[in-house]
Amino acid sequence: MGVIVAMGGGFDDEYAWDLAEKLIKKTGKKKPAFLTIPTTGYDTGCGELSIYSKMGCDTDILCVTHPGITEEIIKDKIEKADLINVPGGNLKFCMEHWRKHNAIKYLKEAFDRGAILFGSSSGSMCWFRQGFDDCGPRGSFEFIDCCDIIPYNNVPHYEGDFWHQFDSYASMTQLSTIACENDTALVYENGKYSIMICDKKPDARVWFFDAGEGYRRYDLTAHPEILERL
Repeated sequence: MGVIVAMGGGFDDEYAWDLAEKLIKKTGKKKPAFLTIPTTGYDTGCGELSIYSKMGCDTDILCVTHPGITEEIIKDKIEKADLINVPGGNLKFCMEHWRKHNAIKYLKEAFDRGAILFGSSSGSMCWFRQGFDDCGPRGSFEFIDCCDIIPYNNVPHYEGDFWHQFDSYASMTQLSTIACENDTALVYENGKYSIMICDKKPDARVWFFDAGEGYRRYDLTAHPEILERL
């Protein structure tokens, strides 16, 4: 299996460079292949391509909405990648186009062969079974079915009143939920979960809403035993 780093958001540029160094090292390659898939941003950005290019990676971009795109191109680009990044944006738009072009199949295969998948906000939620995103009409929240590599619902930016609206939706998903505040991440590696918290924000937290206990909320920093049984 590969590695997933699902970030709640908020990490600064300095941290992005530190993370890049760590992820490149995990590939075990001197010149790994980096691919950014900016479907969440309507294919208008390049994600973190410049960072990985400056660190010596072979870099590429996959624009799933490009009029000349084919499933064969998607398959080829994903199969070559050691590191796959998805930036933040519109989760619903992203998943609709990934399904249309069968990209999910090849992303799952990439994970199975050992690729590192990572991203922030929508680029975090896409790896879960479901994500809770403000991509509905007039910015309303919706549950979006995603890639289902991690079998939970995911909520990014879980701080402040806006994203805390999830609390009143929690039972509607019927799934246990991982809610990451800014400057935190859930890491899935070797079949085990851990959490990552930025040194500059040590009080940031990752939360778990347990569907088996009526969606009771747990602080995973204080309850590492929950991570061990996920």
